[in-house]
Amino acid sequence: GTLTNKFKGVPTTLRNYKRVVEVWFDDEYKEFFYTREPLAKLIDMGDISQQLKLKEEKNCKSFDWFMTEIAYDVFDKYPKLPPNKYWGELKNEATKTCLDTGGKHPPSVIGASGCHGGGGYQMIMLNTEGQLVNGEWCIKADGHDKITIAWCDMGRTDGPWQYLPDTQQMRHTKYDRCLALHPETRQLVLLACDENNLYHKWQWGTITPHWART
Repeated sequence: GTLTNKFKGVPTTLRNYKRVVEVWFDDEYKEFFYTREPLAKLIDMGDISQQLKLKEEKNCKSFDWFMTEIAYDVFDKYPKLPPNKYWGELKNEATKTCLDTGGKHPPSVIGASGCHGGGGYQMIMLNTEGQLVNGEWCIKADGHDKITIAWCDMGRTDGPWQYLPDTQQMRHTKYDRCLALHPETRQLVLLACDENNLYHKWQWGTITPHWART
């Protein structure tokens, strides 16, 4: 069968990444990986005891040694990732559709579509410094009427987004407006925050890919 069938639908590339990370990365660096790929925590990576034994027998240096002595300039352009404050699907309370980047390439306008709970282009992450991302790309506001998938600013991990759990609003701190679906066009926009308007409300939902469902 195919590699996908071999591991019961688990993404082969992500499984292999996890095996490499769990063998070679120190705990701090493992967390950076899981911050970017939270669904990897659900993957059964199989037995890595032989790889760990080889690492010990060869008295390999730590990954932190490699980052300090060899790749010492990486964090200048790619800073250490803050933890995710929220991650999952972001569902609009009025339409019950989810924020979806649709596989578009930056810079492109994005929207919302039917929630499927599988991650991918609906896997949204908001870190503790206000950066909102899908994968390695940032979700940005280009004015009030255009929400885009865009390249993240080099060397930065912060952003203007703030989720307000009490009112279920996603506030843009620069514009002091909230992420909303326009009730007529159903396009993503920034509008004056209204905590009583369901089109302004977003609920974080758990993502469980088909391969992780029992």
